[in-house]
Amino acid sequence: MTPSMTGALWERTIVTDEALTNAREQGLSEVMSRCVASRWAPEEVSRTVFEPPTLDHLHNPHDMHNMGPALDRLRKATHDGEPIRIITDYDVDGTTSSLILQAALSLSAPGHTLDYHIPNRLTEGYGFSVQAAEKAAAAGIKLIVTADIGVRDHAAVHRARELGVDVLICDHHLPAGESVPSDAIVLCPPQMDCDYPNAHLAACGVSLKVAQALLEGRANADRITKSLLKLAAIGTVADMVPLTSLENRAIVTLGLAELNRGPHSAGLAALLNVAGLADHIAASDLGFRIGPRINAAGRVADASLIVRLLTCRDPEQAKALAEQVEQHNRDRRELQDTLIKRASDQLGSDAGSFVVVAGHENDGWHRGVVGIVAAKLKDQSHRSAAVISIQGDHAVGSIRSARGVHAVKALESAEDLLVRFGGHPAAAGFTVPTANIDALRERLCAYVDANASESLVARRTYDADVDAGELTDTLHSDLESLGPFGQGNPSPRLVITNVRAQRVSLLGAAQKMVKFRIPRPGRDGLDAIWWDKAEHVPALNSGPVDILGTLTENIYRGRRSLQMRVSDVRVSQP
Repeated sequence: MTPSMTGALWERTIVTDEALTNAREQGLSEVMSRCVASRWAPEEVSRTVFEPPTLDHLHNPHDMHNMGPALDRLRKATHDGEPIRIITDYDVDGTTSSLILQAALSLSAPGHTLDYHIPNRLTEGYGFSVQAAEKAAAAGIKLIVTADIGVRDHAAVHRARELGVDVLICDHHLPAGESVPSDAIVLCPPQMDCDYPNAHLAACGVSLKVAQALLEGRANADRITKSLLKLAAIGTVADMVPLTSLENRAIVTLGLAELNRGPHSAGLAALLNVAGLADHIAASDLGFRIGPRINAAGRVADASLIVRLLTCRDPEQAKALAEQVEQHNRDRRELQDTLIKRASDQLGSDAGSFVVVAGHENDGWHRGVVGIVAAKLKDQSHRSAAVISIQGDHAVGSIRSARGVHAVKALESAEDLLVRFGGHPAAAGFTVPTANIDALRERLCAYVDANASESLVARRTYDADVDAGELTDTLHSDLESLGPFGQGNPSPRLVITNVRAQRVSLLGAAQKMVKFRIPRPGRDGLDAIWWDKAEHVPALNSGPVDILGTLTENIYRGRRSLQMRVSDVRVSQP
């Protein structure tokens, strides 16, 4: 296998014969058949492709284990006038969950005493804490509803119950084999005894199910659900849960439709405006333009700013709040760029199979951006990476795991060294005594050596090989029908072989973006864009190449044109 110009090896996604046959039997082209077969099980092929998502694809919320007790406890609280507090994580999934639950409870019980709390990343850290439980009890709260946190926070739940506060948990972070808090009402699709058809809901999706159940029987329930789907779509994409399940696809597709249709509250309109999304909003915009701005508030300031913005009804006030969000996003970018460079310099001397870099917070290692930096190091080194911000005797870190490594299981292998941890297979956070950092590095490397076959060579997967002549508007339209794209359902990646690039040039103020034309037999050439790869222009001009990328649509001044967004290029073999 020949490495590409960036040093990566390409691998076509393996598909089963049954899935490929089922796709072909639907009358799909070979390219479409391979794209479909690489994403869905054989029995899901036909319904996934040919059933446009509708509200009917949102499963019955009562199928979720403990939904009955959850509704009973919420209704008792509203009937008896018991104050309710919603406590959520500070990321996009957590803040959208808070907004969904606040809206549903306010609509189902107007005037009821309801407030919210989002832990501050810098002063409280991750999760539902004992401190938060005690503060709620001191404030007279009788029911705490958590979202995106709680399922691993046994101590905080136990403390709340000691103080006479009931806890309802809406979460999705339960690792295989672990138990949920026995003294709470838990809504969590992965938990034992839960047969809910979609095990991959984000917390905002679980919160949406609570909202659906609470709003049942209202004449305007569908209209309210569609409005809440805007938030659920943002949280679902940003939290990177799989978009292969029909319900998650429905949440994102229907939410995008509402985001593009409008109208919006003053706060949401202001957020979309600072994100530069005045026109069409795509699923990728939720993850790369809206999500980072929501996250920025929790990373460098206070995530409650997002709740204040998205519940704001005054246009002028909303504009001012959105500008604060945008400034936090600029601050976040500046912090991460500085820290990425410093961490990359450290990386040069790290020869372990699990990259671990650490620095003191008062020396610029801001804990709010360690996850972003870890992701960059993972991409640079092709290894799992942990970045740690030291605050005195304790340190806060974040992991982004490479192919074949489960981030949470890696941390479980070092559980005795940690104060707390939690997260997803691909991303996790932890707190560790500073004195244990070196031991943690050794333990994480040992986990990879024993359990994973990580390669230091980058590997890029693709769905199908195509001829240049197949790159048409029809193929693009067919491929787009497989969206929305995101975790588990990436934009279809194609390989075109033996291409002689034409009109190779550099664009942009920094002259780093490569633009060239892909000749198409019997048609005009197709524009191709390769970002930040100016150093490869001579190779592009030297002879035939193979191109790996996605077929996209470029919109410029209202005009639409087909375009190839290039991920990698290699020299064609004779």
